[in-house]
Amino acid sequence: MSIALRAQITIDLTADDFVCAADHQRRIESLMGAIKDVYQEAALEIRERRPRPERKLRRVDAMRHYTGAVDVYEEL
Repeated sequence: MSIALRAQITIDLTADDFVCAADHQRRIESLMGAIKDVYQEAALEIRERRPRPERKLRRVDAMRHYTGAVDVYEEL
């Protein structure tokens, strides 16, 4: 029986411009070389993260209590 695992390293970076971002990428790629020496199937993925726009949630009306009754029933 074998167990499948995925190891993930997360590094959040900020860069002032594309030149600075490229420097970060080169450094990480050089570190990745040492990892690939041991784990040949290792992969590096770098993505730009953009801030999400603030979402305004619509106001929800007060919730009524639902009883399942369709009409108001009075005792006879």
